[in-house]
Amino acid sequence: MSQSRLPLMETSDNNATSSPASAPDNSRRRSGRVVRAPQKFSPDPQASQNDNPSSKRKRGPDRDDEDEENESPGEGNEDEELSGPDDSDDDVEEAASRSKKSKSKQISRPKKPAVKRAKVNGTTPADAVSASNAPAVRLPNRPKKTVRVTIAHPDGDGLYADIFGSGDTSDSIATQWYQRYQQDDAKALAEIINCILLAAGCDQQLTEDDIRDPDNSANKLSELEEAYQQTSISDYPLISRAKSSKNFRELLVGFFDSLVDLIHQIDVLYADEDLLDNIQRWTGIMSSSSLRPFRHTATTVGLAILTSLIGVAKQLDDRIAKSNQAMQAESKRRGKNKALIENTKQVVDKATQSREIVDGKVKDLFDIVFVHRYRDIDPKIRAECIEALGTWVCTLPTVYMSPEYLRYLGWLLSDVSVSARQEVLKQLGRVLKRDAEKLAHFIDRFRPRLVEMATKDSDVSVRVAAVGVVDILRASGMLEPEEVDAVSKLIFDSEVRVRKAVVGFFSALVQELIDNKIDEIGGSDALDEAFGEEEEDEYDSLRKDWINIKALAENLEVYDAQLNSEQDEIRHGLDVAADVINTNVPDSRIAVATQVLYEKIPEINNWQILAGYLLFDHSTSAKSRQSSKTHSVEAATKKAVAPKPREEAILLEVLAAAVKESLMPSTEHDRHKRKAGKLDSDTQDDAGMKLALLIPRLLNKFGADPVLAATVLRLEHFLDLEVFQQLRQNSATYDKLLDEITIQFSRHVDQALLNEVTTALIHARQYEELEELTDSKIAMLWDNSLNSLRSIDKICELSARGNLDRSALTELSQTLMKISKLVSISDCVDVLEAPGTSMDSDQPAIKILTGIVHRGLLTESNDELDDPEDEIVAFAIKTCQFYFMWKVRSLRSIVESNVDIPDAQVDELVILRKDFVTNLIQTFSSRGFNDDLRLFALGSACDICGLFVFLRPTVQDPQASKYRKLGPLLDEMPQALITQEIIPIFDAAERAYAKRANKQLNEPADDEDPLDDELPPEDDDEEELTEQERFAAELKAEKILCELAGKLVLAILAKTIDHTGPDAGKLRRRLNRNKTKLGNNYKDVVAFLDEDHLREVRSGGKKKASTAGGNRDKGKGKEIAAKKTPLSAELVIEDDDDENMLRVDDPFEDPEPEEGTLEDLRRRELVDDPIEDDQEEEEEVVVAEKEGEGAAAGPEGEGEGEMMEDDDDVLGD
Repeated sequence: MSQSRLPLMETSDNNATSSPASAPDNSRRRSGRVVRAPQKFSPDPQASQNDNPSSKRKRGPDRDDEDEENESPGEGNEDEELSGPDDSDDDVEEAASRSKKSKSKQISRPKKPAVKRAKVNGTTPADAVSASNAPAVRLPNRPKKTVRVTIAHPDGDGLYADIFGSGDTSDSIATQWYQRYQQDDAKALAEIINCILLAAGCDQQLTEDDIRDPDNSANKLSELEEAYQQTSISDYPLISRAKSSKNFRELLVGFFDSLVDLIHQIDVLYADEDLLDNIQRWTGIMSSSSLRPFRHTATTVGLAILTSLIGVAKQLDDRIAKSNQAMQAESKRRGKNKALIENTKQVVDKATQSREIVDGKVKDLFDIVFVHRYRDIDPKIRAECIEALGTWVCTLPTVYMSPEYLRYLGWLLSDVSVSARQEVLKQLGRVLKRDAEKLAHFIDRFRPRLVEMATKDSDVSVRVAAVGVVDILRASGMLEPEEVDAVSKLIFDSEVRVRKAVVGFFSALVQELIDNKIDEIGGSDALDEAFGEEEEDEYDSLRKDWINIKALAENLEVYDAQLNSEQDEIRHGLDVAADVINTNVPDSRIAVATQVLYEKIPEINNWQILAGYLLFDHSTSAKSRQSSKTHSVEAATKKAVAPKPREEAILLEVLAAAVKESLMPSTEHDRHKRKAGKLDSDTQDDAGMKLALLIPRLLNKFGADPVLAATVLRLEHFLDLEVFQQLRQNSATYDKLLDEITIQFSRHVDQALLNEVTTALIHARQYEELEELTDSKIAMLWDNSLNSLRSIDKICELSARGNLDRSALTELSQTLMKISKLVSISDCVDVLEAPGTSMDSDQPAIKILTGIVHRGLLTESNDELDDPEDEIVAFAIKTCQFYFMWKVRSLRSIVESNVDIPDAQVDELVILRKDFVTNLIQTFSSRGFNDDLRLFALGSACDICGLFVFLRPTVQDPQASKYRKLGPLLDEMPQALITQEIIPIFDAAERAYAKRANKQLNEPADDEDPLDDELPPEDDDEEELTEQERFAAELKAEKILCELAGKLVLAILAKTIDHTGPDAGKLRRRLNRNKTKLGNNYKDVVAFLDEDHLREVRSGGKKKASTAGGNRDKGKGKEIAAKKTPLSAELVIEDDDDENMLRVDDPFEDPEPEEGTLEDLRRRELVDDPIEDDQEEEEEVVVAEKEGEGAAAGPEGEGEGEMMEDDDDVLGD
């Protein structure tokens, strides 16, 4: 290789001098073993990097076709799995042994190059500058960030201190090191290897003799590893989170980048190949170390050197290309300059020779470091390899944008590590943005995996990154239609980050459809000419931006229909208490999609355009279009924007979600980001007034369909009614709105719609100025509903089951459903206690309702009518519950005011409560298995008995004798219920959940009844359930169990059950039997039976609010918190005397009456007359005082305790 160096043609500054080199120091003994580079590292003079760039262990050189190159390691070779560090030891040691035989000298410096004259601006060479007097001139390079890092090494000097502590730039540090290398090569090399060791956290040092003895390099590394292991250091700078290590990797990589760049610029890279070969040898050996700090640090250094060499290769390729162009241009000229052509040819030859040297070094490093470490057991090392490969592809695409390199990215798409998969997607995004069209084969091979990652990966961050990569493929037109659909449906995904990520993808599809529609109509110019400049506030007439709304609706409808066809609805049984517990309906998939599209699509942001589109009479437009003989642009637009019925339903949901985003406070999905369309106060008030005017118009158009009407009614929830409260002139507007709302209540019997009406009326009553207006509308609804109830009461006895046909049952069910909604809005005591005006139905409505509860007594099964009969009873129970809650509220106010209560009123209430509880007992005791009504009735009985506990201190106060007549309201539930009904019901619920969740239950104690082997009846299609349906069934079983346990716990704490009699405490023990076997939700519920836990709750101790696994039982927790009755520590309990209870005859000796009848219940001690024994009162007080703080507040909620079991980590897909 010639020692003279021609100017660099691609740079503007050609004043490069010769590289500084001092005369050899003859007084120092030079090693004869450290000069030549190892054979393994020497490039084949005839081979370039393209020949076999990615040969791997155990891969034959002939495996070069693309299909095999794109084959994953697991497909081609069983050995190609995630490897530990020992995999490549043999390769590195073999390379070291070959190098010892091939070269006799290792660290000799290159001969001093001949003095050369640098050309200045193309002129003749200037006078030579002595290399010993002038430093090397560096070519312009990117500025290096100067950062100080605390030095871990105790010595304050050396290369490590220069890099991480001096604050100098990496360029200057590299130059200083090279000057030391010129003075003493072995010492300088030892210094750089010791710097790598220190960077790995190892204080052990190499000596010059170690550098000069490559035969012992592997043994020396083993010694270093042993010494390092004895220090028991678990942290090293590259992964340390210490402040001093913040920029550690950047500085380390920056130094080696500068060093390679320096030796390239001064031609030492080509004149003294041994310099880089020696660094490469030690780096390669360390990169296969069994110690992660050594392996990671050496891999980082090796990849940094490799990246810099590829950058050098890029410079050389550019130099060769430019020189060849200049030579060809000069050759074509008439008066060509032969000397210039010859000089340029020499430049090309030299650059080509340098390129071959760089090729060899790149290939060696790639084979030693990357090929083994891309599948390292440490995901951080794998991620660094991926990052480096992405940089190489972008730096030198002519070489690395080929299947034999890209296949590594494809294989690592299936890495088990989340960080590795994220890094692969990041690098693929970089590559595909530049040259997606050139990677057709790679994309065809790995596109299905990318789509799978976007739709199904276990990590949300990976899915988000994959969506970005797939979006690039969509923009390049490289996705199949079914893949486009699969990704587009992610706009409905449950993860908000995924929905936000796919917004751009989905919006681009909508825009494509818009462009197609505009082209079909006649083009954008024709539309502009036909519609001109549209009025901003004109929303009721045809607008050209309605094309955008139509395109949006079509896309949403298509993907919503696809999801509906893919996802079978989970089968639900009769859940009579669902409307009590789950009052909040979750957002539909259209609503969650609208939340993320709100800021992207203007027609959603400006929801008034959308409302105008929905109110427009498209059917009329269609008729006029058919009669028109001219095919104008306007007619074509009317035809193009006409929506289908399903699209109108979807757009109504979009409208509701858009109004919520605009008028309501920030929701969960964007709480950290201010909405672009959020309105200021005045504009928001104006928008609210416009919305109040729009709702009646929308109800007029869509009110016939209960589903659409319910969506429209949801808009009322977002109105700020203070606007109507403050501006009296607007009361007429709201009066009209309330009229439309009440019309919908009377018109429909759909539960979802009635829930929306109920919410709207409760919302209206929150404002004092509107309360009277709202109550007048509610009174009209009460009159209609009670009149319907009495009309049925006139023709039959409503307390007897089985005397109505299905149509009459349906009518009664609809009436009771509406009454059950009305009782939840406002105080209904006066309405329900008012006597009837008709001779045929003159009793108060509440007595009719408690009588209807008696229909729950099941004497004979009727498969056709049992469900509607049970539904009627459920609505009646719910209505009576609300009545008693309102009654307790008024009764508490009377007692606190110390006002007298008429005896007649007390007697009526006592009888009413007794009848209701008796009917509830008959309902759940007459059923042989746990259907929904049985569980609901038992829970309601527990609630009713606990409602009046607040009266206990008042009734038992000797000075408040006037309230002693309220004592029967405190009666306990019959004792025999525990063993004969309640525990069997609980057993069935417990075992049903245990079976669903595969829980192992404890065996019963000696004094407990043995388990019944008979399980509740199962559905015939149990085996056909999907995994999702099985999970839903498990959740429902857990919900039933925890709700039932919660009701029983409340009753026990209120001492209305399991408190007296021979079986006292039996139910408490039964609830605690499997406390630790049934999950954290159940454990937290029954924890309130623990007195220590209660003390903590009462004293505000360490009790923490429980969270029900993923908020599954949030509604249930709220219900229990609302129904709980706090009791003070001073309360005493009135015990019923055992002698006052009727004895139970042996049911097997005497003939039994019909099951469930009053006589049957009396004989089984399930019903008793409230007999008080005043003489026992003193004794009861003493007993209660001995129990101390037996009464306490009920549980505040249910859910998983703070000791949650850790979920198993999910890696990969």
